Amino acid sequence: MIIKIAIVEDDLDQARLLESHLDNYGTEKGLSFSIVHFPQAVALLENYTANFDIIFMDIQLPYMNGMDAARSIRALDKGVIIIFITNLTQYAILGYEVEALDYIVKPVEYFDFALKMSRAIRRINEVPRNDILISTDEGILKVSPRSIRYVETEGHHVIYHTADGVFRQYATISSIEKKLEEYDFFRCNNCYLVNLAYVQKIQGYTVILDGDALRISQPRKKAFVKKLMEYVRDKDQ
Repeated sequence: MIIKIAIVEDDLDQARLLESHLDNYGTEKGLSFSIVHFPQAVALLENYTANFDIIFMDIQLPYMNGMDAARSIRALDKGVIIIFITNLTQYAILGYEVEALDYIVKPVEYFDFALKMSRAIRRINEVPRNDILISTDEGILKVSPRSIRYVETEGHHVIYHTADGVFRQYATISSIEKKLEEYDFFRCNNCYLVNLAYVQKIQGYTVILDGDALRISQPRKKAFVKKLMEYVRDKDQ
């Protein structure tokens, strides 16, 4: 298994130090990493796809600070692990707003880094990593379930609304529902299958997902709300 890591750090020396720590940690634990360095958060967000497992995010960055960048990332990707790198601990404690796993204070010492990495690896191992295959007119795509915001049905096709774009497949929503059931997807009506991780709020018979408003049918509302509450409760434990 290759763990995909993004380092968002404008200080090249700090970025190289993190890469060195990752090399040492990978050697010790027998792990392989694919590392991409972004000198600015806007470079990461410009064409963001939900493909990273861990993001090391400096808080003090040019053009967009790390906290604002993390908020934008969370709107696109609920599953990625975020670890802040900072010399300002008073800002790092705000990480709970974006469900950051932890923070590391600069200069980054290897012992502290290894502790946080071990925690991140445990989190990764707790989550199923089975991508699904989507057969489209353009070919077969491999998509991470966590990147899917919702699926809708249209005639004899389903449409996946994901962080990477919108994809159309010849299939029934019932078959997709069975495939995604273990990833906390639930139907709000006959036409929509919702990733509960992206639900912001429910207003009456409408569920809000990062700007999209989907109708909840009257027969499904009670079960949908119950499932959402169970999901939130389990996440808080």
